[in-house]
Amino acid sequence: MGRELYDALSEHRQADVRAAVCAVETARWPVPASSFRALAEVPLRRVVEEMLAASGRVLLAVGEGFVSGYDDAIRARLADEGIGVLPQEDRAVLALVFLFSVAIPRSRGGILGQTLWSDGVPVSRDRLKDSAVPDGVVDDALARLATADLVRFKGSGVVLGSQVLRLTENSQTALLERLVLLAEPGGALAESILRLRNRRKAQSSESSGG
Repeated sequence: MGRELYDALSEHRQADVRAAVCAVETARWPVPASSFRALAEVPLRRVVEEMLAASGRVLLAVGEGFVSGYDDAIRARLADEGIGVLPQEDRAVLALVFLFSVAIPRSRGGILGQTLWSDGVPVSRDRLKDSAVPDGVVDDALARLATADLVRFKGSGVVLGSQVLRLTENSQTALLERLVLLAEPGGALAESILRLRNRRKAQSSESSGG
């Protein structure tokens, strides 16, 4: 379908779509819609979405701009096949940055829900090293994660990098819920998450006739 929509466009509009697809696939930060006609105009944006979908990608609205990311089903399949999975040490350190920069501050009301994860509270190296992860592992993992743009250094601390903005809303919600339950299991936000999960289970059971 995406190719048919694309082929129906004039050569000039096709060039607009290609430019937008290239931009959202390669830009470090969200691309402003005003920068590309195919992002600003809804009909052309639909063609961009279809072109991305042909490769298992989706267009994500992030803040006032757009980036692309993997569709949830494709992301899960790649992870199951071990493709693009971080080493255990890197995952542990990334989880710590996420926990202290986003999950805990949000569970305590320190940052608003609409705040981008990359704009979380900076975490010091000392705080990250005050864990079960050896100090040397923390330093080495941070270097690799920064190279992959999964974290970035902000002042004297560390925050999440721009690559986390390429997660879909469903992926972000699931990840945040897990970390909030880990960080503040008895907090108000954790209780809200558990209630919501129970409601989802009940609705799923009803829809399946169970």
